[in-house]
Amino acid sequence: MKAMTLPSSPQMSPQRKELRKRMMILMGTVAVLHGVVIAIYYALHVAERPVKTQQTFIAVWVVLTLAVITPQMKNIRKLRRPAR
Repeated sequence: MKAMTLPSSPQMSPQRKELRKRMMILMGTVAVLHGVVIAIYYALHVAERPVKTQQTFIAVWVVLTLAVITPQMKNIRKLRRPAR
């Protein structure tokens, strides 16, 4: 029997490497943000607060997440679009 060999993987283009790097940064910053917010949620006992306070906390969390994601996604989109 012949030994099977796998084809060598093609080199990643610099653009693809940069996209991968930016996506990893995006996921990392979102994970850190959510970790911090969850810690604050439990430290302040938000679950035991009135519903309006819980809703406000979640609304602030969503706005913070969007503030982190939006500029990073704009940069990723710029990299993905062909130069004009």
